[in-house]
Amino acid sequence: MTTLLALLLAPALASDLTVDGTTVTLDGTQSYDNIYVINGGSIVVSDYDGTGTTGTLILEADYIEVDSTSSIVADGAGYIGQTDGDGEGPGGGAGGSSYDDGGGGGAHGGDGGDGVMDDCTTPDGPGGTSYGDVTATNIDMGSAGGAAGAADGDSGGEGASGGGAITLSAAWIVMEGTISANGDAGTEVNDDATGGGAGGGVLIVADELDCDGTIEAMGGDGGSADDAGGGGGGGVVKQFYDSSINSCSVDTDGGEAECSATDGDGGLEVTTINDFDGDGYTTLDGDCDTADSSISPGATEIWYDGVDQDCDEASDYDQDGDGHDSDAYGGDDCDDADTGVNPDATDTWYDGVDSDCDGASDYDQDGDGYDSDAYGGDDCDDTDTDVNPDGTEV
Repeated sequence: MTTLLALLLAPALASDLTVDGTTVTLDGTQSYDNIYVINGGSIVVSDYDGTGTTGTLILEADYIEVDSTSSIVADGAGYIGQTDGDGEGPGGGAGGSSYDDGGGGGAHGGDGGDGVMDDCTTPDGPGGTSYGDVTATNIDMGSAGGAAGAADGDSGGEGASGGGAITLSAAWIVMEGTISANGDAGTEVNDDATGGGAGGGVLIVADELDCDGTIEAMGGDGGSADDAGGGGGGGVVKQFYDSSINSCSVDTDGGEAECSATDGDGGLEVTTINDFDGDGYTTLDGDCDTADSSISPGATEIWYDGVDQDCDEASDYDQDGDGHDSDAYGGDDCDDADTGVNPDATDTWYDGVDSDCDGASDYDQDGDGYDSDAYGGDDCDDTDTDVNPDGTEV
């Protein structure tokens, strides 16, 4: 099973995708550096047709932005209805040749509603059974509703399609617009009604999520004739992030039904803070690299490698923390293991330590170029610059 960390670390192309005021149709996995959907732009997921990656879209990037005028849409792009039969998908609604009138709604996060016969009392095509999972790191499409009853000899057509599946995975996601994966509504076919499609699935995985927008994965309403189809079950929406300014508002309501057919059940939604790299720290705890388990406030710093392992934001080249980087790495600290040795320190004379890192002899206090005769030199007064072997006798 794909892990959340693997999603975040997925390779990106060295290019951007910008959907600016236009509509593009995509499916499968699309990887970019940055993705922008702006100025009324829309990404539409290809309708599922049983082949390839249709019905499913995975967008991977370092940064994804959907502005308030824009959208990513997978309405009715999921599992499809079957002619005179049950809806496609793990939770397809029943209908078609085994039933007389109303088809059952498709299921996903919630059960599909049951269809009813012409008397608006007797149950007919049963709704599908839910199969959504709020903990898995993948997402599925919504199942289709059942066809209208065909046991009376008339064609029952096809049940309504479920919503498609959308995944957004990025270090930073700004979502102010709309993501929708709603199921289609049922229809009337030869005076009988088809079941509504179930809501699809939306998965958000982000280090940082800033969302003032809306995610919809609603079930489609059941069809209505002199009988009625069951409503589609709501979909599944999962928001996994390390830190968030705002999480998205979510609607996974089930579809409604008429004539005593049953509504689809509401779907599943989960919003959780995740420690993606498993080091025991989230961004809120001070983790400065949520994709690397060796970096966290509890890690041991490795000096001079350019990496802030313990997330203290201090220089990696100032081991003693005296405010001066080591002179071995471009700094001016001549002993980066001693806080008392740096250019701002006061030199203690005659201890053999260059405390102020000026490079001068520690035995020449007056700086006249001659070491004190008390320490092997030839300066007989190391506090007076005028007294040394080169001085002029007065």
